Amino acid sequence: MKKRLLVIGIQEENLFHLTKQLEYIFESLITIKCITLKEIQSDSIFPSDVVLLAGSETQGLIKPFLPAESVCIVAERTENTANLKQLFYLESKKNLLVINDNENSTAETVDSLKQIAPGHNYSGYSGHQPIPKNIDFIVTPGETNLIPKGFTDIIDIGPRVISIETLSSIKKYFHFQLNNELLIQRYIKAMILLANDGIKYDPTSSISDQNLNRTFSQLSTKSALMKSTLEIAAKIAQTSTIVHVQGEAGTGKQMIAEMIHNESSYSHLPFYVYNCSDSESSSIQEELFGSTDGRIKGVIDYTTGGTLYVKNMERLPYSLQEDLLEFIKFNTNRKKIRIITATIPNLDELQKNGIIHTAIYSYASSCILKIPSLSERKEDIKYLIERFKTHFNKKELSFSEEAIQAFYQYQWPGNIRELYNVISYCVCLDSMYITPDSLPLYFRGNQEKRDAESLTEADAEYIVSQIEVHGFLSESIRLLSLYKEGKSKHKSYGRRKMKELLLQENYPLTDQQLRLRIEVLNKHGLLNVQKGRRGTTISSKGETFLELLDG
Repeated sequence: MKKRLLVIGIQEENLFHLTKQLEYIFESLITIKCITLKEIQSDSIFPSDVVLLAGSETQGLIKPFLPAESVCIVAERTENTANLKQLFYLESKKNLLVINDNENSTAETVDSLKQIAPGHNYSGYSGHQPIPKNIDFIVTPGETNLIPKGFTDIIDIGPRVISIETLSSIKKYFHFQLNNELLIQRYIKAMILLANDGIKYDPTSSISDQNLNRTFSQLSTKSALMKSTLEIAAKIAQTSTIVHVQGEAGTGKQMIAEMIHNESSYSHLPFYVYNCSDSESSSIQEELFGSTDGRIKGVIDYTTGGTLYVKNMERLPYSLQEDLLEFIKFNTNRKKIRIITATIPNLDELQKNGIIHTAIYSYASSCILKIPSLSERKEDIKYLIERFKTHFNKKELSFSEEAIQAFYQYQWPGNIRELYNVISYCVCLDSMYITPDSLPLYFRGNQEKRDAESLTEADAEYIVSQIEVHGFLSESIRLLSLYKEGKSKHKSYGRRKMKELLLQENYPLTDQQLRLRIEVLNKHGLLNVQKGRRGTTISSKGETFLELLDG
């Protein structure tokens, strides 16, 4: 069996950029396959594979799936120097705040930048602390969504890349006749191309199009809406009709298509996937239908039987939809091929807006299967969390009541894929007990904003009643006010400093008394309590709470 480089990581977007770098450097010398942790099965890794892990946090998670003969390399990551031009030309001694997706990655980025672009004052952003007033620029490796709103002086240095040392290890294991000088030249070329090609990760794209042999019996749900969807899908599977699956990104459309295939009379034949969003319009003609002169065969030419799943059909050029229609009308019976199409937008709207051909619509609309979003089936959240924990062999991982409540209150725009990514993040943490403060920065930020926006006068009255049970309402309100004043000055306070401020306000408290008041306020989401010496600030919900009391 030919040796492959199997790249394994948690996030699809991260794998996408790493794969582009590897392709630019090794070109056709190597077979590269990417797979996320959620796709790993017992037979995903071949003994002959060279496994490249996107980060050290995944080592323990893939160990149960790793054959003893496989070579495993943990990728060392660094910044793409081709993206650092703006840093290099800054006047020295600028105050730069680094924001990444978690504290460990932030610390690594800070250390790396100090060595590559010295001469500036770098500090890491912890998430809840206010941005200091003296910050000149925020620096982020592609995580602009984490930057607090209103800050415009941003330097995006792009996603981190694989280091030259790791690439040398790959070269060694594949026995490439590639001297170090040429490897460095290709490395530099890749850095320049990644910095200038403008390729963006498309979350609707699939990293791995493989049939994982999943069936309906493997998918449990407590959602009545999802149960109804699965019942309909199981009945559809027994027919040969064309099926159209629609639903938001991350809802599991391809998984349902696989299940339909595996429960059908086509199950002994291949399950082919063509993603219309993976290629430029000019390339789809040859890839899907072959060249007009017949010299190049497309997916449809070499598909001799089974199921063809055409995903993101809204990206299929209008001019080629008639070709797909002809194949549906005349070739499916002859070749024993079943067609399943999928779109993210509603098929009716696509047809009305002239994006989907009326003739294609007439076929696809005869059997539409709508996959509910995670926000429509929130009763499945706990089940999905347990399923993902089992997948990672992390059954001992537990979540606080507040963390679980945050999961139910969140709207999950990325659906099950996003939930999986959040749990993936959690299983890689040192702690086996997850609190809201343990969740990813973007998740905390979105949740906090939503909590603040959704807080009503009735909610505020309930919180007041809960604080009054302890008998320290006035002290708690003053405590919140002091934290709010500190936030306006871009300051966070530890308990010692807060004791001093309260004493000046004629509220003398012991350490134990202050700790209890902070715990109660934090329980209701009114504070952002940080570990260690990073101090505490008022949350957006806490500020809204004070406004409602003043009103």
